[in-house]
Amino acid sequence: MTGEVPQGSVCARCPRLLGASCCEVKEGERLATLTRADVERIQAHTRLAARRFVDEEVLSHEEAAEYEARRPLYRGYFARAPVRLTLRTRAGACVFHAPGKGCVLPAEVRPVACRLYPFERWPDGSWSVQMGRYGDLSEARAGGDACLAVEEADSMDGVLELFGTTREQVEALGEVLAGETGRHGRG
Repeated sequence: MTGEVPQGSVCARCPRLLGASCCEVKEGERLATLTRADVERIQAHTRLAARRFVDEEVLSHEEAAEYEARRPLYRGYFARAPVRLTLRTRAGACVFHAPGKGCVLPAEVRPVACRLYPFERWPDGSWSVQMGRYGDLSEARAGGDACLAVEEADSMDGVLELFGTTREQVEALGEVLAGETGRHGRG
């Protein structure tokens, strides 16, 4: 760990210290992958038509196969078609992101991928985090794809602690995502 850890929720501090949150993206970047269950949950809560918050990204069959190979929780996602559903952006951020506040959706309504972030199951079955470490806040700011928790923690257990979760909770959420992905692909 480098320096003293600032106080407050890691997600609330991230935009202040790194200049952006994981809900904000650069031009051409995509947000979280959605399952049909995510879309239905958000629609039921917000009463918005899917077109108001969903974008579609058409992939080649090779890109879809590679996506699933790198992300075992998404195996079967593209069984119907090589189309990835993602959260729509507005002004460089998720449509549900409120500057200075974060996500306006209740935790139980958010896409499972958002709730699981930054944790990811790798092809070998192990769990890790989705982005590379910089080890230094100034390098993280310059790199642009850092997660403050990853920068502040010196181990996976430290990242879990900063997010207020456990390995068991992350694994359970991963199982929810895998189940929703399976239903998504069968549609």
